[in-house]
Amino acid sequence: MNKRLSLLGITFILTLMTSMYSYAAPQAPADLKGALCLVRADDKVVLIDELITKQLSLPGGTITSGETPAEAAQRETWEETGLVVSVGQLLGYAGKAAVFDCVSDSDIITYQYINQWGGFELPVWYAPHYGIEVARAMLIQPQRVDTGNYRYPEEWPEIEKMFASATEQSINSVPDLIKAAPAISQYELGWISALQYSIAELSAPVSQFISRLILLGGAFASPAFGLLLFPLLYWQSGKAFCFKAFFSVAVTSLICLIAQQGFVLPRPYAYLPSLQLVESSGYGFPSLPIAVWVSLGILWLLDNEKLGWNKSSAALGVSALCLAFSLFYSGRAFMVDMIVGAMLGALVAWHIVRLNEKPNINVDKLLSSRRVWLGLTAVSAAVAFWWQMPVFGAWLVILALLTLIVMTVMPKMEEISLRQALLMSVVLLAGHYLVNYAATFVSSSGMLSLVIDLLRQPLLIGLFCLMVRTIKLRPAVKVA
Repeated sequence: MNKRLSLLGITFILTLMTSMYSYAAPQAPADLKGALCLVRADDKVVLIDELITKQLSLPGGTITSGETPAEAAQRETWEETGLVVSVGQLLGYAGKAAVFDCVSDSDIITYQYINQWGGFELPVWYAPHYGIEVARAMLIQPQRVDTGNYRYPEEWPEIEKMFASATEQSINSVPDLIKAAPAISQYELGWISALQYSIAELSAPVSQFISRLILLGGAFASPAFGLLLFPLLYWQSGKAFCFKAFFSVAVTSLICLIAQQGFVLPRPYAYLPSLQLVESSGYGFPSLPIAVWVSLGILWLLDNEKLGWNKSSAALGVSALCLAFSLFYSGRAFMVDMIVGAMLGALVAWHIVRLNEKPNINVDKLLSSRRVWLGLTAVSAAVAFWWQMPVFGAWLVILALLTLIVMTVMPKMEEISLRQALLMSVVLLAGHYLVNYAATFVSSSGMLSLVIDLLRQPLLIGLFCLMVRTIKLRPAVKVA
């Protein structure tokens, strides 16, 4: 009798323990779509700063066909952080993604520099998705993460619980990786560091004034400046010049971006994070802002018959130097990047100048023709297919829209006055910031964030064309 009671007791206890374990075990969502790696090192967690959503997240992504969740987590972690990891136990689920305990196969290298989130930067410029999906990666204490900066704020408390069960591993903290830079760039890193240090050593008011004045030169490369400038160019030079300028900017940008993917040479702050004074990401050789500014400037001089040694050429040179010095000082570009970028921009403009000198070719008519824009759009489509990156997708959408405008709207586009141009600049600038604000509402969705990124510039171009078509010049007042 006692044996039977004991057997019944043991059976009851085992049944209770099994039911408790079943209740505590993580339940997989019905529509599991993603896999994440939780990498714990030095009592901190590895997070990435996403370029598309502008939010923090664990490394990971979508599970592709024929791939297990663990394989997806391992692959995505390598692509986004450059870390080769071994995937351990399943820690749980965050939304529609499985979260795994991942351990790096080697010590995790971190910079001693602490970024604006309070995390220690990781060198990730060699990661396949650096500059495409990821701006940076960092090691940060979970309690220092603002849930508002995490892509899925409601999931962060659960991530913190999983962190307690993750495997701890060691790190190798270094002040910089200057030795990893090309030989000539190592000298430039020392110059940038010395320049920033010499200005920081001045009294606080003087140091801040000089620093802000130098950084102001970088405004020539900002989207806001382009939105302010373009309507003024349309007013001053007309629609034929604007299409010529668009053509030059598109060709220069595509060549630069392709070259950047080929050379994969990072910006100065990638080797020494403390040098970064202005937000930027991706590769820097050749320098895209310098290339575009030089190309656009030469075309403007050509259109206004001011090519040569004169005040206008001097003003262009000074503006290019201000932009270059700002990029150098802020750690966004090496001198070599900018020299090659300037040569590339000048080369694109030189080909247009040569066409302009041929008496049997009307450059304005040629670069406003359907055939040219259809061809450029086809080239952009091939590039976007080969390099499946958001920036190439954005250029494809822009060029497709410009082709449509050339085929339909351009003949009906009106001239505008200076007052109307200034009004358009303000409207376009407001539209730019409105789109940025709208993007914050969909930051948890990678797809919607990508759609907004792809449509940002086309929407503003369409808005400009709509304003040009609807705004008429006021008739001149005749004086008796």
